[in-house]
Amino acid sequence: MLRKIKVSQLELGMFVHSLDCSWLEHPFWRSRFLVTDADQLETIAASGVSWVQIDDLKGKGLPQPVQQKPRAPFKPSVTGSKTPTIAIDRSIIRPAESGEIKRLTPRERAAEVRKASTTIKRSRTEVMSLFADARLGNSVKSKKLAPLIDRISDSVNVDPTIILNMTRLKTKDEYTYLHSVSVCALMINLARKLRLPESQIHDIGMAGLLHDVGKTSIPDSILLKPGKLEENEWTTIRNHPQRGYDLLSKSEGISDIVLEVCLRHHEKMDGTGYPGKIEADNLSVITRMSSICDVYDAITSQRPYNKPLSASQALATMQSWPGHFDKLILRDFVDSLGILPVGTLVRLDGDELAIVVGESPSDYSAPIVRSFYSLDKDCTIDMQDIDTGCDKARSVLAVEDPDDQGFSDWSSYSTNLLAAPTIM
Repeated sequence: MLRKIKVSQLELGMFVHSLDCSWLEHPFWRSRFLVTDADQLETIAASGVSWVQIDDLKGKGLPQPVQQKPRAPFKPSVTGSKTPTIAIDRSIIRPAESGEIKRLTPRERAAEVRKASTTIKRSRTEVMSLFADARLGNSVKSKKLAPLIDRISDSVNVDPTIILNMTRLKTKDEYTYLHSVSVCALMINLARKLRLPESQIHDIGMAGLLHDVGKTSIPDSILLKPGKLEENEWTTIRNHPQRGYDLLSKSEGISDIVLEVCLRHHEKMDGTGYPGKIEADNLSVITRMSSICDVYDAITSQRPYNKPLSASQALATMQSWPGHFDKLILRDFVDSLGILPVGTLVRLDGDELAIVVGESPSDYSAPIVRSFYSLDKDCTIDMQDIDTGCDKARSVLAVEDPDDQGFSDWSSYSTNLLAAPTIM
């Protein structure tokens, strides 16, 4: 059973399920582990994390936490409060190969941005060439794509937010090509989050790059149509996984992972996907990963027939779709991006509760939150929207469980919070 405790309560023999921080600030490469020595305790204490979630079925436990008293129904305030302070540079923390924490300096980050920009430009050219050949019925030359996969993988390994931020800026005309690059990067990032064998990472990235190659068989009049599709046009769309599979099957050096993802990335856990209407028991982990990465990039991108959602809105939307995704992998996907979905209850420094309402324009992994409750005073406060990517003095300390904080009907409470007028 999962229990949330203060870091000061953490002891040897406990199994850490998660720390209340994004992966960017996580002091360990592994997100879940058994605490076996004092060095681990000291590292967690020094990280600045206040809360930790343990699994007492896998390790030593504590008594049930004391429940907070129920909160009164939400009543919006009529006054606002001061605006946030100016922006700061957010250093990115990633584990180095030595196992120590590596912190990118502003100069190092700028260099990585330039590398990622070059990678994206080359990727666009190479994917356009790939799709042009596929339209002519030519086989896919996977060896030619191998260096591209390696460059994307290297960028993700240093700091995935860089290349993922940049690929999200694609225009609707670039969507067909850069969507493949984005899904490649997302698949590699998620695979490393799930600690899949490094020997599979290259094929997983290749699967992301080639998953939509079957769309080369779809006329642009359908693919780029801004209005509602007719039934016969939907039939053409639904055939693209099989078309892609047939093309890749005739190509040399294409792994089973790539073939499977190409054919199955539109299948759903409840068996309502296409082309095979295959249910969860027959969907592999990598297929489940691919459907999440594909949909996430699709709904956060500018396309001819819809406006993009923000990352935090997209994740909240995906979490609300029953039967579509593997819930555990989706949770790990959220963790891998370091993004808090809209509607998440968080604790701020200063002992205030807030709800996530969006993401910073300067950094999609930094949430905009709406503060509304003082834990110190045990009362509601004037609401204020805070851009944590720009406000040095305010930061998210922990993700909170609404039940633990006395919000028995968080769904209704959060809906009212999100609809209330506020001041930035």
